[in-house]
Amino acid sequence: IDLFLPVMKASSKNMQMVFDKQNGVSLGALVDQKKVKNIGEDDAPTSYHVINDESSTSISPLGVGLQWNHVDMKSFIVRGMPYGTVAYGKDVLPTILSGNRPTSIIIDNDESNKMQCGSLTGKPVEQVPSMKAPISKDGKANTYTVENELVFHLKQSDFTWAVFFSKPVKLRCFSDAVPMVSVAAPSEEVQFRVDVIEVLSEDDDDELVVRMAVASECTTGRSTMNGHCDRTLGYDTVSTNMEKYLEILRKGKDSYPKNPLVGVDFPKEDDEVNERVSNVVIDWDFTSIKANKSAATDHASNKLRGVARSTKNDDDGASIMFALPHHLESLSDKESSMCFHTFHGRTCLVHGTTWDLPVKHGAPQSFLADRPPLAHVIPAIARALKVDIKFQFSSNVLRGAADTYFPAKIMSKVGRVIEIAYELKQLSDGVAPDYADADESTVVESASAAAAVDLPSDSEIESLLDELQESVEIFLKPGGKAEKGGEAEFLFDESWGGFLNCGCKYTFDKESPDKGTCSNVFPSCPALADVNEDFGNGFYNDHHFHYGYHCYAAAVVAKHRPEWGKRMYERVLMYVRDIANPSYFDKHYPMFRQKDFYLGNSWAAGLMSMELSPHGREQESSSEAIAAFEGISLFGAAMMSAFKDDAENLESARLVRNVGEFLTSMEIEAANRFWHVWGEQEGSTSNSSVVKDSTLSTHTNTYSSLYTKKVVGMMHDTMASFQTWFAPQDVVSYGIQLIPFTAVAQRRDDPEWTKELYPVYAKSCEIADMGSGQNSGFCMKNGWSIVQAGLLAETGKIDEAVSMAKDIPSKIYLSEGANGHSATNTLWFISTRKRDEAQ
Repeated sequence: IDLFLPVMKASSKNMQMVFDKQNGVSLGALVDQKKVKNIGEDDAPTSYHVINDESSTSISPLGVGLQWNHVDMKSFIVRGMPYGTVAYGKDVLPTILSGNRPTSIIIDNDESNKMQCGSLTGKPVEQVPSMKAPISKDGKANTYTVENELVFHLKQSDFTWAVFFSKPVKLRCFSDAVPMVSVAAPSEEVQFRVDVIEVLSEDDDDELVVRMAVASECTTGRSTMNGHCDRTLGYDTVSTNMEKYLEILRKGKDSYPKNPLVGVDFPKEDDEVNERVSNVVIDWDFTSIKANKSAATDHASNKLRGVARSTKNDDDGASIMFALPHHLESLSDKESSMCFHTFHGRTCLVHGTTWDLPVKHGAPQSFLADRPPLAHVIPAIARALKVDIKFQFSSNVLRGAADTYFPAKIMSKVGRVIEIAYELKQLSDGVAPDYADADESTVVESASAAAAVDLPSDSEIESLLDELQESVEIFLKPGGKAEKGGEAEFLFDESWGGFLNCGCKYTFDKESPDKGTCSNVFPSCPALADVNEDFGNGFYNDHHFHYGYHCYAAAVVAKHRPEWGKRMYERVLMYVRDIANPSYFDKHYPMFRQKDFYLGNSWAAGLMSMELSPHGREQESSSEAIAAFEGISLFGAAMMSAFKDDAENLESARLVRNVGEFLTSMEIEAANRFWHVWGEQEGSTSNSSVVKDSTLSTHTNTYSSLYTKKVVGMMHDTMASFQTWFAPQDVVSYGIQLIPFTAVAQRRDDPEWTKELYPVYAKSCEIADMGSGQNSGFCMKNGWSIVQAGLLAETGKIDEAVSMAKDIPSKIYLSEGANGHSATNTLWFISTRKRDEAQ
């Protein structure tokens, strides 16, 4: 395995981890090709597989266990691990390799006991007294006995590494550290190797476990990698007190995380007074290096496979992991001075075999905003509503002859129109909904305005609801065209446990060019054959973006037609189980497929990305991820009402609602950490380039002040960039974090952030409209001007936003870029934002 501490590199549009192989270390084994076991002609000499057997199931949401195919060596790679860990079987001897020269190698914490290396060539080396290197003059490699540890400092990286052995060993080291060039030099001139030549133990039952950790990332301050010696962070790192950190590493060296489990303890009953809270429990499965024994708790008895309860954290501080800033808010046993500066913020050591991370659900999800539409805007909403209530779905959508994304946005849009129609009719009838943030006079004014306008009839609303029901249902009807189901039918994938769409090979009707059909039937499935089809649906890309819109539409239908909801409940749960299954015991779907429980966000990338990015998994639209889980929570709430007299199904629907609320809350918090950029950088005392008045900021910026954009367009495992998959214009990177316009936006978009974002959004829209050719008027034609009006309203400038929205031509709402919006919902959204009275 290769171990690195990456450098953080930032520019105005990009922030990423940079890995320099020469400044890392490798921990592996010396392999005699003549003696390796079971190696076939086609096997790579370094091939390995994921451990997945009855004795050690190592597929975890937080890590993976690897077993090498040709040698008895395995490693457990776990998020937040302070050490790299490799376990070696009998007769397998470790080796350590680096592209740096050592300046000192200390044995067993004894300054008087230092190693000298042999030269890589085996030839004598002339020593220069003023530049003496840790290499023997005769070039021979002496043998040293190590009881517990090595600590060595590497010249070029300025890293100090600690290596811990579970058994006494004999070893030798080799270096090319010629004294005359024993300074920073091109990487190809540098090499350093430590070989274990014998394990000094009579106990053959135990594996030899070797653990390595960075003890200091800035030992002398004279590194060729200056990024690791940033003294402007405003907080201590491990290099500030290396000796203390080494003592902590020594204490924790005898147990390692092996196969961590994640469980979520959801509220069992509704509390009408207190906010609902779920508890994420992480059991790190700390395992002793002695005979593979549990270090602190009986891992199997924790029952974290599914609904979880915390276990006792009583390992006297020997079990250590690194936690990110949002973890540190909930964890008490932490070392606030033992930190690294990482891509995801200040990352510090914490003690404990399990973590308890409470997640507050926030206010219950609703189709309503916290306040009613403003009275003076209701006439405009009513005029738009009279048009939108007559919306007709295309025959393609009603036949399921389409992809899984754009029709779902249209369905969700129609659901919003229906909900607004019902809300205004309630106000008109004097039966006002219960708004969370509206005084009585405001509600009375809105009710009077609603009573004075011409609203759609009940039959008009029911007619549109009929079409919405038909469109939701067709995608969930099995059997394809042969059974009058969706032409692009959904399938269950037994390999990965998921709900996939076959895809549509659309063929236009020669006699009617505006009509066509899916000419393929299962098993001819274009979406399963090409990752570029249907946004990669057949490869599990973007599932939560797509299925969340379907769930939102289903929630609207189920709310108003509970008997339909009961009939379709299990089918709609196919969407839910695919993207948000809370149970390990579900035999068909994996638990929380999209969720990264370490970072807190979801990932849109599935089995593979369209570009096979070296930066790992990615997610573009944080707001569509939030909306996906909002849709699930609303569907669960609607079904709780439908099942009010069915105790068993009521509890099932309650779990769906709780899962949706829980994931919505986690996604909002993650969006504000990694996608929404504003406030001061962590640890800084002032940062005028980020926020003009620090007294106004309640938010800590995760990224370097060199990153100047107000959003991240695409977040990867190791990179945050201001870009999108589908368009180069800046306005797209901004706008994709602001759709759709639903009630959850009032929690999603912090007022401080929107006020910083609006001026740059407006400028980017103006620039995009100045494009030439097909890009002329880009912002307006593609619906991003609609988003601009909504964003302006979020800054508190309601009247200006209403005026802007009224100027948007009605045909824009029919464009592909804006087909998830409606004039009705845009005006509703604007008029239900919180007004800034100072403006």
